[in-house]
Parts: sequence; structure tokens; C-alpha cells
Amino acid sequence: MDERTPLERAIVPELDRILGHPWPVLDDGFVRVVDYLGSDQSIVQAARVSYGAGTKAVHEDAGLIRYLMRHRHTTPFEMCEIKLHVRVPMDTWRQWIRHRTACLAAGTRVTFDLPRGVRRGGPQPRAIRIEELFEKLEPTIHRRGPDKHGSPRSKADRVRSVHLRQMNEETGVVQHTRVADVYRNGVKPVFRMLLADGKWIECTADHRFKFADGWKTLVEATGLHLIGGRAVWNDGDYSVYVNGREVTAKPVHRHVVPARPDSSPAPHEVNPTMFCVSCARNVNRSALTSVERLGEPRVRTAWRTHPRTAWSKPTVAQLVRVERFEYVGEKETYDVEVEGPYHNFIANGIVTHNSVNEYSTRYSIAIDQAAATAPGEWRRQSSRNRQGSVGVLPEETGRHLATRESELQHLARTVYEERLAAGVAREQARKDLPLSTYTEAYWKIDLHNLLHFLSLRMDEHAQEEIRAYATVIGNEIVSRWCPIAWQAFKDYGLNSLTLSALEIEVVRRLAAGDREGALGLAERFGWLATTDGKLRRNRERAEASAKLRSLGFDPPWSEQPG
Repeated sequence: MDERTPLERAIVPELDRILGHPWPVLDDGFVRVVDYLGSDQSIVQAARVSYGAGTKAVHEDAGLIRYLMRHRHTTPFEMCEIKLHVRVPMDTWRQWIRHRTACLAAGTRVTFDLPRGVRRGGPQPRAIRIEELFEKLEPTIHRRGPDKHGSPRSKADRVRSVHLRQMNEETGVVQHTRVADVYRNGVKPVFRMLLADGKWIECTADHRFKFADGWKTLVEATGLHLIGGRAVWNDGDYSVYVNGREVTAKPVHRHVVPARPDSSPAPHEVNPTMFCVSCARNVNRSALTSVERLGEPRVRTAWRTHPRTAWSKPTVAQLVRVERFEYVGEKETYDVEVEGPYHNFIANGIVTHNSVNEYSTRYSIAIDQAAATAPGEWRRQSSRNRQGSVGVLPEETGRHLATRESELQHLARTVYEERLAAGVAREQARKDLPLSTYTEAYWKIDLHNLLHFLSLRMDEHAQEEIRAYATVIGNEIVSRWCPIAWQAFKDYGLNSLTLSALEIEVVRRLAAGDREGALGLAERFGWLATTDGKLRRNRERAEASAKLRSLGFDPPWSEQPG
């Protein structure tokens, strides 16, 4: 196949039939597919480094996909992406949003403009590393050297009040937004993208940037991937948007400062930054000056103040060519979530995107619905797992808690609406809404990372609410989208069993009928420590016990810890 061969978009009829269909979750939530890219065939094409149609035999393609899944070859699965629209309670969304994959590396600098900068005659930019921004948004309570304002959230409030640069996606003009949150996403493989103008940024390969033909991940736009510790990408001419250039227009007049006799008083500086309505310029002179129109006699004109902006001249984002990529190893990664209407920001002088667009209660009225808990659904706290639950509370207790929950949600909504009616800003009126309030978001993710999300959130140990969403996404959406990959994932991931080296040794002894030997191994591994003659709790031993039972073996040790 050459460049003249027409390309066809991957079509999945089974998924097309449910585009836009809302699958209900919980009492008022839903998940629906907005768009998708790729299919099982795309995985095969990527694995064979071919733009062709793959093999003719379906069983050969299925065998290749299963091989890739079995041996954890991840890049081919990143060629498939999906965009979901979800309605979910805020507390569940807080767990969900931790699964961010598109990340910026530590050391990346985001650019703010100080709110008072314009008073000093122009923008006063300040660049801060993303990891420092994360620390500033963390509460200072229980830290050494508490915040001088005495509030554990005052640093976060100040960070959220400053002006972060972003691009208006309709006009290209660089404007301001505010930080909603910063997430630390762990250590991941990181690439460096270097531009022709000297700018560079380090990020994961699935981070999105504004290319000439729209928002795309580096993988999607350039085919960037890792081979033998080196960055490899497809030949081509790629350009991304950067911070921009100043746009100037020829003025219709020029400013003239009249000479002042030494004996005359100095002009009164009402405001050192006055705005000329005619030429759209800030002029640092007196409140009354002279103007000479081109071709006209000199006149005197009074100046009017203008609403403060960050720039006296508009700055428009521009395209700059990508020169090359480099693999820089594994680094700590972060992501910034910004407020709408556009979900991008300037990092290292480059227009970059966060991976999620969430419903903003700063711009819109909060959704008038909160997740309700049925009387028989109030779960008990697990005594063995601080993050888990076990069983449910009695029905009578559940009815009382459900009633109190309804009263609390109603009161919070009433207070919120009273604030709005009184003219309180939406960004402040929302602060006491409960986490059970529903929010909506658009979530875009590639298949590899989606399967990782499902492996964690479809697990029986995951919280029930987010497990309900994950189950719908897996069984109703992914199964239709990439059925071969989905079956391979279930066989080698979701329904598989992984044994550690220690567990394998125990299984060998039990399979040989040597229960005493297996018990001795467990003792040596530290699984059978006791206190006052009673067996201590040990999570690794408990997990090993569950695996042994699934394999048909009876654990050789007691399961009654002290």
C-alpha cells in the first residue's frame, strides 16, 4: 500500500448500533459511547507494522491478538481509542479520575499571569513546575510549618485564584483560565518532544496536543512508540500550537506628550496604565494628553480607563514544527485539570490538553440530582480492609440512614439555590454541595489503559459503585467494540490467576502431597508469625489461601488469626 491508496476508517457495526445509547448505572447515572477510533483489526495492523488489511484468516488475527495480550505487548492496543460520556456521583468520579494516563513529566512548567501584573504596565508572568503546583494544592494541615493564614486550604485557594494561560480554541487568542486540580499519576515512560523554535516538553506518548488537524495524542498523530529503548515515529511533517505571537495593527494616530514648562506643576498621574479607546493601547502617561491624528491638526483628548486585561496586545497561538522525539526514561508524572469552557493550558510554552472534560459548576448550575442509597444497601466497614466493606446494616438502621441522607441532600440543594438567588457567584455557591451530587464528563482513553482500568475496577475488591460503571463499560461496550481483544483480556487478565514465586513453591509441595513442607515454606516466608500464641493477620497469606482454594488445594495453615 502506498500514499495514493485511499484509507478507510475502521467501522464496528455492533458498536455503531449503540452510539449515544445511555446504559443506566446506579439510580440516575449512565454511560454512553460518543465516538471511537480503531477496532480489533487496528491492533493487528499495528502489530504487523502494516497499513494493509492484515491477514485473510480471522483465526490468525485472533491468535495474534491473544499472543499480544498474553505477553503484555501494550503498544498495539493503544491504537484503539474511545470517547465516553458518563454521568456519575462526584465521590465515585474522584476515584475514576485517578486513572489518568495522559501525563506531563515532573519539571514541566505551567505559566500564570499575576492578577496585579497589568497595573505594573503589562503582564507579569510566573512559571511554576507542575510538581510544585501539586504540593501547593495539597492541604497544609498536619505538615511541619503550617500555612501562615492558618487555613489548611488557603494555599490551594490562592493557587486557584491566579490566571493560568490557555488558548481560545475558536479564535486562537491566548487567554486565561483557572486550575481546578492537579493529579499525581505515578512513574511512567516519558518522551521529550522538541520543536523547531527551541521549545520542548516531556510527557507520556498518549498525551494530547493541538496539531494542525486538531487535538491528537502523540501516538495517534505520529505513531510514537518505544523500540529497544529508543523513540520511533512515522515519517512526516508535524506541527503543534505554541504560546503565540503578538498581533499588532497600524494605529490611526500617534501619541504626543506636550512639553511642560519647568514652572508648571507635574501632571496628575490618576492611573499609570490608561487605555486609549481609539488604538487599543495602554499608555503610561497623564490622564489628559495630546493626540495628533495622521493628517489632522493636533487635538487634546481625554483618556478613559479600560477593563484590565493581561496583555495590551492580543497574543495568538501559532503552529511550530516538531523536530524530533527522544525517550527520556521513566519519570514521575502529573496532570492539570482546568476550568472550562476550554480544557487546555500552556505548559513549557506549548498548548496542551488534559484528558477529561468535566461538567463545570463554576460556569453552569449543578445537576439537580444526587445518588441515593436504598435502605438495604448501607454496607458495613470491613475490619480487615480499611478501604473495603463487608455485609450490610440491618434494614431498620438502613431506613433511618436513607431518610437522613435524603434530608441532608435536600437541605444542601436548598441552600445552594438560595445562594444563587441571592446573586452569589456559582463558583462559591457550590462549595457545600455533597459528594453524592451527580456530575457529567467526557472521558477519552485508549484500549490498553481502558483494560487496565477495568482490571482494577471490575475486581470484586473494588468499591461497588465504580464497579457498576466498569461492568457496564466492559460487558456492554468493549465487548462490542473489540470482541477478540475483550475475550483475550478476560482469559489472560480478568479471569486469570497470577502466582508469585513464593506461592508457586507452596503449590509444588502441596501437589506432591508434602503439606508439612508447604507449611515450613510459609513459616520461612514470614506468613505464620504469632503474638501470644495466636496467628497474626497477614494479607499475603490470606491472598495465597484464596488462590490455593481456587486451584483445589486446602491451605496447610489455620485461617483463624488472633
